Amino acid sequence: MHITREKNQWLIASDNIKEEVTAQWFQQEYWLNQGRLLGASSGRGSAWVIKSEWGKWILRHYYRGGLYANFIKDSYLWAGLARTRVYQEFKLLEKIHDLGLPSPKPIAALIQKKGLYYKNDLIMQHIDHQKTMAKSLIENDLPLNLWQQIGRTISQYHHNGIYHSDLNAHNILLSSDQVFIIDFDKGCIKNINSKWQQKNMIRLKRSIEKITQKSCDHTLKPQWQALMDAYRE
Repeated sequence: MHITREKNQWLIASDNIKEEVTAQWFQQEYWLNQGRLLGASSGRGSAWVIKSEWGKWILRHYYRGGLYANFIKDSYLWAGLARTRVYQEFKLLEKIHDLGLPSPKPIAALIQKKGLYYKNDLIMQHIDHQKTMAKSLIENDLPLNLWQQIGRTISQYHHNGIYHSDLNAHNILLSSDQVFIIDFDKGCIKNINSKWQQKNMIRLKRSIEKITQKSCDHTLKPQWQALMDAYRE
């Protein structure tokens, strides 16, 4: 990680592109004018697919969720660089990448401070995938071997103490033989403990049931059991 500061603006870059990154990279218009803005990612207006000289990237602007989003759309209270959302996610993604776990590699980040608040953006590697787990569930096209692979992948994260704050079917990407986990905003590394690990799995279970309108204890019991058996291996 390489950090440069200019007044109330910080640029974070992975070491291999630290000489190339500029604040323009975080503007949609910059990529659009070059014909390199490929469109929104997974229907989310705050995340864009861009075609850089180094491959496909995702450009994501941080927006608030929940009640605060009605008042402060994309600003966060400043408490130091190391406490910013994007700095913490960048560091976590670096750690995950170093561990060889399947997730996007962080590329660059921008923090802009104004008064007591800041805004932040993240550029990360685009993961080539076919569908999200959510879409496969909706289309009833999720074979048993992928249920098992999802369980094994989550287990790898948990065994390394990687906590995902919003583990749901939309944040799990699927290819023919590999599973990726994305969106580690508010994630962190924790001491390995069955309590938070179990809460993660319960959150995923609720997500599956909400999407499918089917119970993992009844209709989807064989699939959920396959996932959990692989997780426990």
